Amino acid sequence: MSRRYHILLAVLILLLPSCAKENSGGWGDHYLEGETADFLAILTIKKTPTDTVYFQLDDSTTIYAANYQYDYTRMEKVFCDISVTNRPEGRFKYKGYINWLEPIEEGQVTADASASGNLGLDILDDWMTSVEDGYLTIHYNTWWGSKPVQHKMYVITGTNPADPYELVLRQDACGDKKDEKGDALICFDINSLPETGDNYTELKLKWTSSGGTAAEKTFKFKTRK
Repeated sequence: MSRRYHILLAVLILLLPSCAKENSGGWGDHYLEGETADFLAILTIKKTPTDTVYFQLDDSTTIYAANYQYDYTRMEKVFCDISVTNRPEGRFKYKGYINWLEPIEEGQVTADASASGNLGLDILDDWMTSVEDGYLTIHYNTWWGSKPVQHKMYVITGTNPADPYELVLRQDACGDKKDEKGDALICFDINSLPETGDNYTELKLKWTSSGGTAAEKTFKFKTRK
């Protein structure tokens, strides 16, 4: 079973009992009106120049996780359950405690327009599909074999010379069968796109749906600092 399929199962198991405490965005300020909040989130794990580990929620919200100072290996996108206190910690907006964490598999960003992959997929329009902190994260549904193999996912840049923020998503099933459909998560570090400064620009993602039709979705993108 592929790692991506494991993440699929973890997402489904965690989301079902969490409906009462989640909103459609996975984060809401009203959850922090009290002393603490416990919620699911997609975060970037990062480190300051002085080696303090912290988590980035979006383009501006930072969280200091007191119980995660010695487990950092590299910057990456993670899916987690986190408890947050409604008070700052030093330079960080909130202080938190990681209850559960799973790294999100990272796909390949390439300028090679010949990158293979013709298996269609459907991107789910929920809080997990987002562009934040220089990452494109996708919650999607596609075909898997009963004994799934690892698929390859590509985001292709440079397909439209007039718009460097137009991307194409491709999926290579790597010989996997079409036995059943299921959800999964994948992220792409797209911070190598042209610098946007402090401004947001429109980012367009194109792909082929599971029904074989052309699909696209737009996001707001700002370069990660």
